[in-house]
Amino acid sequence: MKLNKYLVIYLSISFILCWGIGFIYVFFGEYVTPITGELTLTHPIAIIALYSPSVAGLIVYFTLDGMAGIKGILSKVIPRKQDLFWFPLLFSVMVLFALSMHYGSVLFGFGVPKITLTVPEMIAKGLLNFFMEFGLIGGVFGWIGFLLPYFQKKFKSNIPSALLTGLIFGLWVVPGYLISSLGTSTDFIFYVIQLMTFILFMSYIFNATEGNLLIYLFTFWLAATGSQIDLYYFNSKVQILQIVFFSLSALIAHMVYKKKIIKQSLQTFPEYVSEKIVERKSSKVS
Repeated sequence: MKLNKYLVIYLSISFILCWGIGFIYVFFGEYVTPITGELTLTHPIAIIALYSPSVAGLIVYFTLDGMAGIKGILSKVIPRKQDLFWFPLLFSVMVLFALSMHYGSVLFGFGVPKITLTVPEMIAKGLLNFFMEFGLIGGVFGWIGFLLPYFQKKFKSNIPSALLTGLIFGLWVVPGYLISSLGTSTDFIFYVIQLMTFILFMSYIFNATEGNLLIYLFTFWLAATGSQIDLYYFNSKVQILQIVFFSLSALIAHMVYKKKIIKQSLQTFPEYVSEKIVERKSSKVS
């Protein structure tokens, strides 16, 4: 089965939509903004750009096997009973992550925000952040639902697959970063490396849960919430701490799986969605 065409479809749709919109607003913003209004995260045009990876992923699966392909990828949002333990485990890891960023900032003299929110207020703001982080849902059916298993099929390993997925994800973000992050204290190169190390860490959980996407969303959301509830400032110095944290987390996960403490099965495209799809495609070819 020739799979390269699916990669071409996916990357074309993802990048043309996002980079096209970004190009227009970066270079012709003074002409476009009076017509469309200021581009914010809740603007319909911004939502189209943010959701382009998932749109592309769903189109790939529809091209692969029609509505059966769509149902297959959507089913990956529902966790299996044996995978439910990952939620409290990853919640604990992300609490450790947030505390590491807070006290790491204190230790190295980076400065931290004054904590004025109560615990209930932190929870409420954290829940609100789930709905504000459109990128959480925007890319899940694409970057993780298609590109990661596609590369795992190609490379027969999660390590280069996850790193390359994170790199391409980072390149896709360029227009949005230019529009929304100019003048901020974050560093784009560090942001790309963050994505690479985070997806590398999550690739071990992805394979152990047979590619569950809700667990990825849950973890991504928690990782993005610490700075929103004023536990630390999200700047280039903290980005380095985050890269170190997720690199160490990926190393620990690798050691755990290497010792077969937790089993994992490499999820590859299109077997990841359904073996029946592969059988049907193979029968058509023969």
